[in-house]
Amino acid sequence: MNQGDELLSNVNARKAIDMAWDKQALVDVLLNNGSIPAYFLVPQEFVVGPDGNDFRSINGDMNVTDVAAAQELWAKAKEETGIDTYELELLNYDSDSAKKIGEYIKEELERNLEGLTVTIKQQPFAQKLDLESAGDYQFSFAGWGPDYPDPMTFVDMFVTDGAHNQTGYSSAEFDEKIEFAKNETSDLEARWQAMADAEKILMDDAVISPMYQKGSAYLEKEYVKGILRHAFGADYSYKWAHVE
Repeated sequence: MNQGDELLSNVNARKAIDMAWDKQALVDVLLNNGSIPAYFLVPQEFVVGPDGNDFRSINGDMNVTDVAAAQELWAKAKEETGIDTYELELLNYDSDSAKKIGEYIKEELERNLEGLTVTIKQQPFAQKLDLESAGDYQFSFAGWGPDYPDPMTFVDMFVTDGAHNQTGYSSAEFDEKIEFAKNETSDLEARWQAMADAEKILMDDAVISPMYQKGSAYLEKEYVKGILRHAFGADYSYKWAHVE
């Protein structure tokens, strides 16, 4: 969500938008491929910490769908901004699946947040990235895949003026947590906690509205063995693939 926008600069408006739409229905009905609703930034079953527990065990789910709470936050945002009706444009990919997801989010938000109208701008991938990089959008359907097995591959995207931070978000406390975690090498538990704290700050500020943790459905012959599936980097390794 672009914090340079008149409405989205308000934290209560952002949090209302995040909590007002049903992510479970999105994965169950529209995706139906093993994806799960995301109430977090760092995925489940991605990495474990020094204590041997999944990173998600620290913060769990945050900003879960709660339409009544979202409507209260929306009313506060209207009061704080002086805005009663507003139109937001969703910058979207131009694929058929993205179109369906965009239309679903539009329907959910318009039904649950009085006075909000959502329009959809579908763009080819390259043009969409250019618009995001230029800050020429209000809110955008975007995705991220991890490059290496550490929460940092997700949380450091939102540091002030970061290369992948196209939201305009800036938090000194968040930046300090990330800086500490990047430089701490002796106390691994403290480093892990700092990244969890950073994720919590990001969600408390509702910088993003996480959508879903991607799953996939596929068919595989029972005699095909040795294909490795990865949680980061390349999707598959075929080096040991064979037929029995």
